[in-house]
Amino acid sequence: MHDLGNYILNLTMVIAAAWIVNRFWGSFFEKKKNSFLSVVVWIFYFIFQMLNQCNRGNVNLPSTFINIVLILMIAICGYNCTGKAKYFLLLLLFSVWSLLEEFVFFMLSGVEGEQGSLDVIGVVISNILMIILVYMVSVTRNKKNGEIIPNNFYLFLLMIPVGSVYIAINQLYYKGNKFSTMITTCILLLFNIIIFEIYIKINDIFMYEKEKTVYAQQLDIISGNTAEQEKIMEEFHEEKHNLVNELIVLKGGIENDDKETVIRNLNKIINNCHNAESISNSGNSTVDAIINFKYAVAREYGIDFHLKIFIPSKLPIEQCDMGVVLGNAIDNAIEAAKECKSKEKIIRISMGVKKESCIIVIKNLYENKITKDKNGRILSTKKEKHRHGYGLKSIEKIAEEYHGEAIVDFKDDIFSLTVVLNFKDF
Repeated sequence: MHDLGNYILNLTMVIAAAWIVNRFWGSFFEKKKNSFLSVVVWIFYFIFQMLNQCNRGNVNLPSTFINIVLILMIAICGYNCTGKAKYFLLLLLFSVWSLLEEFVFFMLSGVEGEQGSLDVIGVVISNILMIILVYMVSVTRNKKNGEIIPNNFYLFLLMIPVGSVYIAINQLYYKGNKFSTMITTCILLLFNIIIFEIYIKINDIFMYEKEKTVYAQQLDIISGNTAEQEKIMEEFHEEKHNLVNELIVLKGGIENDDKETVIRNLNKIINNCHNAESISNSGNSTVDAIINFKYAVAREYGIDFHLKIFIPSKLPIEQCDMGVVLGNAIDNAIEAAKECKSKEKIIRISMGVKKESCIIVIKNLYENKITKDKNGRILSTKKEKHRHGYGLKSIEKIAEEYHGEAIVDFKDDIFSLTVVLNFKDF
């Protein structure tokens, strides 16, 4: 039974080591599809780790070198890792892992107990600590748009490995069945791996749900822009039809020398042109459609637009990306401006091209207090905050994709958003 317990314990140690290596590389590089070569490398790593565990305490330079090479081959064959970063990360992983083991064994050197038990508990505790470190690296590296799971949850999570370390140390003084002790140790180690993996999956699910919310919001903006374009085309055809009828009336008035009728109809046509809601005529159909659509909404709240737009008719920027950036930015400005009671409701929109970049500046007055979260992000002022606040994040995300930036500034009751989108080839 003792040999069986040793075998199960060694297998558990190998599983823990494989999880640490896999999660560490996955935190920095994108995983490739499984190939024959990657499977072979993993098999060799498992076998080598199993031999190491069976000869625990007899670590030498050749085995250390082989271990480093196998971990490096796992990165090369299983992940998209180019450049020299993988060598630095490999050195970092192996150094931290070795130092952690040395520290744990140093701390256990003053504890009374059988040397074999001390070796087992030392490896278990060092693996638990490495699991914690790699998990923290994974969460930090994969974090997007701020924290998803609150920090107090992580504090509760750390109680699990702390309790596991305590139980593992108590096994040193357990004088009962050694097989039972080994099984308990295996369960502790696997339990930590499972718990941390579940937390990572939960975080991924939260991220997926958040991405879906942002995507749905972007689709609403794009749908609104598309509907506005269709509306503009319908109005254009309707106005064209009406204009033909009005020209027929004008022709009749000229033929009958009825100056009063001709002047009255001309004035009607001129007034209709002045009263049109189209305010943006930059020549860029995407930008004009978005601004004109938002202007129609803003007018209902008594908000006026002041435009300074000097851009070409075609920009090397995806229409959907421009729609999300400009649509979200103007929506936020309208939301703030419509709440103004003692200030004029004006939104100033400036757009231009400079040094292979499109620069968008949107300014508006505001009265509500602007607050930020612990990460410095502006919080939504709407009642249902969990359903809002994605507009600025979407803008920042797209700006990052274009290697640009989104700069927010607010002072003297003026909110300013500057977005820089660098051109790229499509």
